[in-house]
Amino acid sequence: MSVLVSERVRVSRPRATGRVQTVLRVIEGERHVGDILLDAKHRVWRHADTIPADVCLKALIAFSKRDEQAGEFVGRSDGRLYRWSVVGGVVGSDSVQAD
Repeated sequence: MSVLVSERVRVSRPRATGRVQTVLRVIEGERHVGDILLDAKHRVWRHADTIPADVCLKALIAFSKRDEQAGEFVGRSDGRLYRWSVVGGVVGSDSVQAD
C-alpha cells in the first residue's frame, strides 16, 4: 500500500505596503468636505464622494504640477470657495495661492 502525501505550498505575494503616500484635505468654509488620497506617483487612489470633480482635479494639478502645499479656488459647479492643504505639510501665508 502506498500513501500519497499532498503538500499545500502557500505562496505569499508581497503586499502593497503604504499605498497612500499623500493626503490632500479639502475644506469649504469651516466644513471638512473630504480627503484626496494619492499614491507615490501622485495619482488619485481614492477621494471622498462629497468633493466635486473639478475641485479634486484643481487640487491635484496644483499639488503635483505646481508643487504647492495649499491653495484655494472657486468650485465651477457651485461657486463655493474651497481650500485644500497637504495633511502634515507646513502651511504658511505665502504658500496659499488663489486660482
